[in-house]
Amino acid sequence: MPTHATTAPPTLDPLEDARDLQASIAALRLLLKAQSRQFEAIERRFSPPGTPAETGAHRLRALKARQA
Repeated sequence: MPTHATTAPPTLDPLEDARDLQASIAALRLLLKAQSRQFEAIERRFSPPGTPAETGAHRLRALKARQA
């Protein structure tokens, strides 16, 4: 006689599990992108102002990153 209540085993649905996993990955990617933007903003705030060439290079990298 079991000492604990028996419950039915959870039904396995690989397709539903894959969809849940895909949704979790998408949410984590968005979170990572938001954190990356926050770190970049903090870095810009605390880094000393650069030369005009450095500023232009940074803007060009940011523009290319948005297009990717």
